[in-house]
Amino acid sequence: MSEAKRFIKSGILLTLVGLAMKTVAMFFGAFISRTVGAEGTGLYTLVMTVYSFAVTFATSGISLTVTRLVASAIGEGREEEVGRVLRGAFIYSLLFGVVATLGLFFGADLLGRLVLSDERTVDSLRILAFSLVPAAVSSVLSGYFIGVKRVAFNAAVSVFSQIVRIILTVSLVAYFLPYGTVSAVVGLCVGITVTEALGFLLILLEFFYDRHKNRVNSFDRTPQLSEVSKTALPLAFSAYVRSLLLNIEHILIPKKLRESGESRAEAYAHYGILHGMALPLVIYPMSPLSSFAGLLVPEFAEDMSAGKTDRMNRIASKAINLTLSYAVIAAVFIFVFAEELGYVVYDSYDAGFYIATLAFVVPIMYLDHVTDSILKGIGEQVFSMWVNISDSLLSVLLVWFLIPRMGIMGYAVVIVIMEGYNFLLSFLRLRKKVRFVIKPLKSLVLPLVASLLAAVLSYNIFVSFGSTVTPLWLIMKMLFALSITVFILASINARREYVCEKLKS
Repeated sequence: MSEAKRFIKSGILLTLVGLAMKTVAMFFGAFISRTVGAEGTGLYTLVMTVYSFAVTFATSGISLTVTRLVASAIGEGREEEVGRVLRGAFIYSLLFGVVATLGLFFGADLLGRLVLSDERTVDSLRILAFSLVPAAVSSVLSGYFIGVKRVAFNAAVSVFSQIVRIILTVSLVAYFLPYGTVSAVVGLCVGITVTEALGFLLILLEFFYDRHKNRVNSFDRTPQLSEVSKTALPLAFSAYVRSLLLNIEHILIPKKLRESGESRAEAYAHYGILHGMALPLVIYPMSPLSSFAGLLVPEFAEDMSAGKTDRMNRIASKAINLTLSYAVIAAVFIFVFAEELGYVVYDSYDAGFYIATLAFVVPIMYLDHVTDSILKGIGEQVFSMWVNISDSLLSVLLVWFLIPRMGIMGYAVVIVIMEGYNFLLSFLRLRKKVRFVIKPLKSLVLPLVASLLAAVLSYNIFVSFGSTVTPLWLIMKMLFALSITVFILASINARREYVCEKLKS
């Protein structure tokens, strides 16, 4: 199988799995939001901010490090080094995973009472601490499977973990909910911890199978701990600082909302609607991009090692133009159907308002994600580190000043401003390193016009048949709009090719 076909096949597999998982996760999140309420969603989101920092510390950029080192070794014909890389990565991940576990477990009381200012979070944090070592080692194996381009193993773990998490969470929330909102949040955290442990066992079994089949040796030789650390620590430092600042930002949001005159329940509710409902839905269409963007890292790492600059330029051009087209269409659909999406998914028209607001930042957000993946593939992780740190620092400052004056809309403004800031710096850096070409007419103007016409036409046609807002009705409406968009763009492309052929003849 050619490299191009392998890349497309892997991307499609991850996309299908990712879309399925994201779809299930989004509606599952909607179920949780409706079950525990807006305040419970806000409390759970607050717990997740601290947990995300602990996960960041435990994983320490190790997945990307393993992917880059393994891909580079294969690209340079040094397959015998793969085993040494993995051994060094296992040592590294275990060290950071154990430290993170101990820190979160014994520091839960301090974090819950003093940092989060809510003692109701303490038990949840202690439970989540036991998921950190499995998460750290799983990151190593996930990075390995991406590096060797056998992503089906990761896909299997994703499917398994999602199924287990849903079964566990529904059962645990149903059991704990009669005891109150706080107990329901504890049930959610137990589900996460058990799921992480079972997912680790599965990916470990997959690795043993893959090691035997593909003869991944060199585990008896000196581990490449220094090489792993040299690559991972800059990523880790960036992730630590950014995650710390992100935690400060999200801890500040409810506090600053209360300073604007809201009660604690109102603050948690508004925070939960924007960050726990609207933002996940806006990010949902990015799942296909995330799948292919993750595969760009080993592709660019191999090409960089082999000196294939022309191929890098060509792949970057295709990736950025396709991302721009896709992001523009997604943004238009999200904006036009925002109110119905908020009601159908979350039973909340307030969520629909914030979804429409965030739709404007979708193209920048999606482009930044792909740009960042390419930068990591060509070894620009140190630059990305400083961009991310400055991004997070500025976000904290904006949250501090804007939210007391603008309420929750201040946080929406922060998201828009900082996404633009991050993307601009990353985009300019990539322009210096890779010679990609953007086609604004084909990738921006035509998709914008086509999708806007299609969405408005579909909206009005379906309104004429009735105003019922149901999941099936909304899906049909959006699929109809998508089919019109594809038809318009395909017709324009066919016409252009016909004219080009005529000119040539």
